[in-house]
Amino acid sequence: MLAVLGDERVQTLVADRDGELVGQTTFGTSRDHDAPPTAGEVRSLFVRPAMWRGGVGSALLLRALEGLGAMGFAEATLWSFAANERANAFYERHCFTRDGSEQRDEVWAGLLEVRYRRALP
Repeated sequence: MLAVLGDERVQTLVADRDGELVGQTTFGTSRDHDAPPTAGEVRSLFVRPAMWRGGVGSALLLRALEGLGAMGFAEATLWSFAANERANAFYERHCFTRDGSEQRDEVWAGLLEVRYRRALP
């Protein structure tokens, strides 16, 4: 089951299985200073490791992309750690490509993040 929580500009979807939280994603207006008004952002996507490769992440991501489209965005962006090969391969399977932007944030111990982008259907 998926449930939607949030407001018009930012929404959170949660996935549960038999009442147990197994994943969540938050999406909405982009926080990037260089984002055009046509770009929304997948702000987070987390799935319990025991559920990896079971379709939960794909279902959450696809629903987030649908939600961004319904909000009127033409494209989606997201940030991922450059060294997270598993997550990056997942995003690439879902038609995201790196757009060349990088950042380091103290909240993530200065780890390198790369921005991915894709058009919305």
